Amino acid sequence: MATTGKRRVGPNGFQENPCGRSSIGLTATLFGLALLAGWMFSGGVSLGSAQEGKPIAQPQWSAEQLEFFEAKIRPVLVEKCYQCHSEDAKQLGGGLRVDTRAGLLEGGDSGAAIEPGKPRDSLLLLALKYEDEDYAMPPKSAGGKLPDNVIADFEKWIRQGAADPREGAAWVPDSGAGEEAKQWWAFQPLKVSPAPAVQQAAWPTSDLDRFVLAKLEAAGMQPNPDAEPTTLFRRLSFDLVGLPPDPQAARQFANDWIAAGTPSLRRELLAREVDRLLATPQFGERWGRYWLDVARYSESTGKDFNTLYPLAWRYRDYVIDAFNADLPYDQFVRQQVAGDLLEADSAAEKSQHLVATGFLAIGPKSLNEQMPRQFVVDMADEQIDAVTQSVLGLTVSCARCHDHKFDPISQKDYTALLGIFLSTETRYGTAGAVGGRNAGELLLLPDAEAVSHLKPQSREEIERKKQRLEDLREEQREAFAERQRSRREGNSDTGINLLRIANQIATLEAELRSYNADGSVKALAMGVRDKPANRSGLSAAFTRARPPRARNAGFDTVSDSPLFIRGEVDRPSERIPRSIPAILPGLEAIEIPRNTSGRKELAGWLTDAHNPLTARVFVNRVWHWLFGQGLVTSVDNFGTTGATPSHPELLDYLADRFMQEGWSLKKLVRELVLSRTYGLSSEYREASFQLDPANALIWRHSPRRLDAEAIRDAMLAIGGKLELTRPEGSLVARAGDGPLGGPRFLTVSEDAIVKVNSNLRSVYLSVARNVEPEILAVFDFPDGSTVQGARQITNVPGQSLYMLNSDFANRTARNLVKRVIGEPAKGDVALKLDRDDVPEQLEELYWVALGRGPEKAEVAAAQKLLSRYRRNPITGWQSVARALVASAEFRGID
Repeated sequence: MATTGKRRVGPNGFQENPCGRSSIGLTATLFGLALLAGWMFSGGVSLGSAQEGKPIAQPQWSAEQLEFFEAKIRPVLVEKCYQCHSEDAKQLGGGLRVDTRAGLLEGGDSGAAIEPGKPRDSLLLLALKYEDEDYAMPPKSAGGKLPDNVIADFEKWIRQGAADPREGAAWVPDSGAGEEAKQWWAFQPLKVSPAPAVQQAAWPTSDLDRFVLAKLEAAGMQPNPDAEPTTLFRRLSFDLVGLPPDPQAARQFANDWIAAGTPSLRRELLAREVDRLLATPQFGERWGRYWLDVARYSESTGKDFNTLYPLAWRYRDYVIDAFNADLPYDQFVRQQVAGDLLEADSAAEKSQHLVATGFLAIGPKSLNEQMPRQFVVDMADEQIDAVTQSVLGLTVSCARCHDHKFDPISQKDYTALLGIFLSTETRYGTAGAVGGRNAGELLLLPDAEAVSHLKPQSREEIERKKQRLEDLREEQREAFAERQRSRREGNSDTGINLLRIANQIATLEAELRSYNADGSVKALAMGVRDKPANRSGLSAAFTRARPPRARNAGFDTVSDSPLFIRGEVDRPSERIPRSIPAILPGLEAIEIPRNTSGRKELAGWLTDAHNPLTARVFVNRVWHWLFGQGLVTSVDNFGTTGATPSHPELLDYLADRFMQEGWSLKKLVRELVLSRTYGLSSEYREASFQLDPANALIWRHSPRRLDAEAIRDAMLAIGGKLELTRPEGSLVARAGDGPLGGPRFLTVSEDAIVKVNSNLRSVYLSVARNVEPEILAVFDFPDGSTVQGARQITNVPGQSLYMLNSDFANRTARNLVKRVIGEPAKGDVALKLDRDDVPEQLEELYWVALGRGPEKAEVAAAQKLLSRYRRNPITGWQSVARALVASAEFRGID
């Protein structure tokens, strides 16, 4: 819901405001709308407009001029205009106020209404004269054209300087949600209730179960039976580490489950298995990928000039390591929002904090944006959206252009946060867009030993590249001079040569920034840091390091942001002090020290124990990732347009317990998966389904399809080909700076990403915005452009066809057969189908592929299929294996 803050032309030719709504209304019967149409195609802001929060200076008018305004002009405006164009209007037509002098000078969505001293340039007079019936005002329905003498009065008034003593702002903010929105459940403090009493007292194994069972009993429903041990074991394996269970371990677990007999012994058995999985490095890879969805992780900028982020992988590895180390979630949030401002005990810890701020740097960016101010404001807006949606589940960026329509967030609240991020320098790297436009720098890590994906170069090679850079700059100067000569002589010039040189310079500069003078590799990362506190802190090195265009954006130091009228960067109004607004009951507004951006204060506010949203939102995300849907189904939206919780008492119980247990993800996951609720079977029961088809009351474990990464990783794992070693960097990292699929593929081609040739875990595959590995794209992989805590899950024919016919699926089937059956030497007939061990081989095939043994009917069907391949048993076995891989059971969990 965040918007760009730029005007655009709609399908009817009218300009539209940043939220996409036409600036002109639906009816032309109101005078105000006709007035707006009268200056529809004007542009720019009057020279007398308020800029940067400065009031419009009032000239010294004579008494005669003021008397003329009061007698001839104000009465007409009040009678004919105020209904639609004043502070009291139900909806301010086209953003134009005529009840203040500033409103007329600033104008509406299409620019100034009057130009003092210039009646011919004043669009108000053009509309009054009815020179174009389409833009005439007042409309006939409101009395028609004004008398000629009245129009002459307006013309005289404007010519004489438009004397107008009225004060007031140039615009009226759109009305927002109001105070009543603060009563929404999500904004209230946590309310921790004791677990309710239940009729079936022996069924629950935890308070969590009691909350769930009480709801079921109140609805007259019963929970499903417990899941079979093989089903539960496979569910645990995929949920905790994202991989199919080891077949031997699955068999052992099933046998031990049966032998245990009693619920308490089975719970101990389950707890041991859960603890084992939580301790593996694969846990962080599985759960880190979940957070990367929320963090809109990608290795390119996306948008109109899709440029690579060669160092995004550092943030990816930070997330995985944080989850494996069970870094408390409150610290995890603080490090990502303000890691550069936190204390650290070592260079390695400081580097970790800096890398964590990559969260703010990896978002999508429009590098081809030609307006420097627009670029930096858009980037700050994207950061606000990412922080507030990921941590709070609120769409704060919807207040960029007006007060939030549904949640208690005003445009001033938004602007107070905007100042925090405009006071932050975002170091995202890249060589920039065409000609190096909006190129970015990187952070230098204090840990010189930090792993790098680059190899050192010799000092001689670095010197050669520096000389090449100087040669290119000289070539650029000569090309520019030649273009100037050509223009003076009247020759046309496309500038293609200059553009080519500029691109080469930008790319070479970006490469050299990664190396020291001796050829050693710099430890660099994407991230953020505060801008200088004042202009005296703008060192020459800082100025040189910033791209030329960025130096003209006007946000060089820590400062407050102006409130941009309608979100348009060319219409700044009053400055709003940086602060954390009091948008949540019980949490006061926090002022920001003058010399800092305020991100540290924001991070502290986000993780304050009295903030009810942070723990609620994350606990709900974890529930969604384990159960298939959240207690609040709109996992990224806890605002008034989101869903209400199915179990509000349970949600608050878990959120409070999460904080009391030290914000530990592993403890939370452990508690959830050891509950009896998690261990329910997914069996379909007609009576329960009729009462609760959406399973909101959790009467069963919802069956669901695996996500894209788990499907791909499982295919590699069952074939014995999955590589579990973490790589240094990524394909994009090794390719280096430049556009995706750049000239002559100097970086990396789209095909190299789409047709991935790697056996690494999917979390380590390179993903660019709008370009993903084919198998991931087939199974609904997100594009990384927005916060996405819940992926879209589809079940379409193309997925089945991929699992049956793709080269990857065929290789998986061959590898699975080779692992289970073996591959006979030439002339060997040991695989003929009358062997006694064929059922055993089928058994093993099923355990490896599906985590269970085959049923009798499945054995019979497989043997029938194998009988068709007596002359070529391997092909028969591969057909069986392909059927298992293509089955819905393989790509789902019950």
